[in-house]
Amino acid sequence: MAFQCCLCQAIVSSRKQLLSHERIKHKNNKTIPHLYLLILPSLEQLTSYQDAFIILIKKHLGFNRHSIGQKRLLINVFPENIFIHLFQNEPSFRYNSALRKYHCTFKGEEGEKRLKQILNYEYWSSRQDPKTKTTGYVLLANYEGNYEISFVWTQTELIENNRTFQCGKVTCKFTTDASEFVNK
Repeated sequence: MAFQCCLCQAIVSSRKQLLSHERIKHKNNKTIPHLYLLILPSLEQLTSYQDAFIILIKKHLGFNRHSIGQKRLLINVFPENIFIHLFQNEPSFRYNSALRKYHCTFKGEEGEKRLKQILNYEYWSSRQDPKTKTTGYVLLANYEGNYEISFVWTQTELIENNRTFQCGKVTCKFTTDASEFVNK
């Protein structure tokens, strides 16, 4: 059985070789061969998924030492066209056609600013607790350095009774921290 690269039409003899070929020859690929098949999402759809990111990120923000550190959120049903629309023009956007996987990362203060624009909400990365006067936040920069938040879209596939079922999912990984705040 032969496997063909969607990006350069190279033919290899195994899936493993195809994955290796893409990893070496198309490491920073941004080309999406099937982009013309994907419809532009409506404003309502886009807003719904932007809101989902904001709500789920904020749910992972806590106010004490037990709630800080590495976090991972998962959206099990996430359309490919929405992910592409949100992240395709970012410098860190990558597509692996053999795995049908997209990846985009944001680092430091610049990443936080860019996500404010993408998610269309100034306060996407923090949550305050007025009772304890603490803030939980996504850590992207501090005196120790820069941190990152990554978004990965993958396609899950199930084949059963001569029917193929497909569903996209997004995984988001980030670091959280907490600090006290002062009312002015």
